[in-house]
Amino acid sequence: MASSSSFATSSDDNKKRYQYDVFLSFSGEDTRRSFVDHLNNALQGYGIRTFKDDERLQKGKEIKEDSPTEEYEMQSFEVVHYADGLPLTIKVLGSFLYGKTKLEWIEALRRLKRIPLQETLKKLELSYESLEDDYKQIFLDVACFLKDWEEDDAIRMLESCGFHATNGLHVLEKKSLLTLNKSFDSFIQMHDHLVELGKYIVRRKHTDKPNKHSRLWVQEEIENVLSDNSGSVAARYIQLNITPSTFLEGLGNMKNLRCLIVNLREYEKDSTQKDFSGYVKIDEACVCIPNSLRYICWFQYPLWHLPKTFEGNNLVALKMPNSEIKQLWEGGKVTKNLKFLDLSFSDLRSLDLGLTQSLEWLHLEGCIGLEKIDVEGGCLKSLVYLNLANCSNLKCILFIEQLESLEVLYIGKLDLKEFPDYIITGHSRNTLLELHLSHNTYIQVPSSVGNFHKLVSLHLEGCFNLKSLPGSICSLQQLRSLNLSFTGIEDLPEDLGQLECLEELILTNTEVKHLPDSICMLKHLKTLLLRWCSSLEKLPEDVGHLESLEILHL
Repeated sequence: MASSSSFATSSDDNKKRYQYDVFLSFSGEDTRRSFVDHLNNALQGYGIRTFKDDERLQKGKEIKEDSPTEEYEMQSFEVVHYADGLPLTIKVLGSFLYGKTKLEWIEALRRLKRIPLQETLKKLELSYESLEDDYKQIFLDVACFLKDWEEDDAIRMLESCGFHATNGLHVLEKKSLLTLNKSFDSFIQMHDHLVELGKYIVRRKHTDKPNKHSRLWVQEEIENVLSDNSGSVAARYIQLNITPSTFLEGLGNMKNLRCLIVNLREYEKDSTQKDFSGYVKIDEACVCIPNSLRYICWFQYPLWHLPKTFEGNNLVALKMPNSEIKQLWEGGKVTKNLKFLDLSFSDLRSLDLGLTQSLEWLHLEGCIGLEKIDVEGGCLKSLVYLNLANCSNLKCILFIEQLESLEVLYIGKLDLKEFPDYIITGHSRNTLLELHLSHNTYIQVPSSVGNFHKLVSLHLEGCFNLKSLPGSICSLQQLRSLNLSFTGIEDLPEDLGQLECLEELILTNTEVKHLPDSICMLKHLKTLLLRWCSSLEKLPEDVGHLESLEILHL
């Protein structure tokens, strides 16, 4: 099959030119009469101009225009849409549908929405069978739950359940069983037919017995399983929405459950909105969370604390954004395995972390009612990520200086009057990679900021009282991103060009009057944003020498 080819014929009266986007010619009568015929109709359904060789094309023979059968045009379009670019599916469907009536086409397409095409699944399953056991389980998790998740979130879920997630996802990507879309953040993508394959594998041994499935995602089936007092020993993963018909006591009978995902669809709509008006009220006595759980994601959790019966001794990740939770437990509990905790935008009032020795990731953004975090000496030695942005009532954050492993810190919108020097004097100065200090009211950044030798990203946007930066900032040799937008910055250090790794400089809506000449030495600078800089008089004459510059906004 050749593409983008053109062919012409002529007559005595005038010359007529035929232009084709695709030329279809396959040897073998069966192939031409099945696959090629339906592929031709499908392509033309997309507006692609095709020539189809119905018979063996003889050398020198005139090529005549061909048009699809209008009666099947809509169905051909549906076939291409269902195949979603997978040639194997087009070929199998073409053979399957050839010679059938329009009504048979319609019925077959309806059936495909409920029951996948077995021949396609069998051929796709060859790639699945070649995987090691751990990678097979990761494939099934992606197919049933993790498609369209951010890669980092998926890794946390998989690692919580005991898998080597980063390597596993890359193995599946190399085998073309999924793709990691890195256009902005990295999202996991999987072809619809591979998703069908994964769900088919989970269900095929016990099609009509969901209580024997390892993964449950169909709401009706979940509610039936939960209402059955016998429970499900097989269930490892569940994703459900809470409805008036949901019998949450049934969760307690799932003794091997590892992963519980609740109300994710609502979280996907808007993760920052807190509206409980449409949610089912739940009595604490009705919530039985099995102690086998390693990963819990429950959007808008409706209770003030976790159930008393839940010990959490196996829990690795707890994600309850936009919840009504005010404190994790009534009384202290040892959570020695807890590594990831997300209570962002919740009603949290206090948090005792004295018994969470393994915590690595803590996200509390938007907990505006949070007043106190209890941290015993040395209990957060493993903490790598801390987000306290917009915890505006938090009384003290001095514990940050104890964090020996901290790499990412968000402390924006805390109404800090002075730059938090204890960050620099503490252990984190040797480990910090990202520092987000946006929307605070301090007037100056101390010269000691130059001690963050490993810092890659510095965000000071929205600090409108900030007028200048210390020259020591130019010693941050690893810095790649500097955001000063919506600040009062008037002048930049003359030695800014020493930031040899800088790739992004954001000065949007600042009072900067001129850029230092040394900016032309930033050979890795890709993005320079100067929009709404009303005081800017001119650009350096050599700004055109920025060899890597891709985006310039004025």
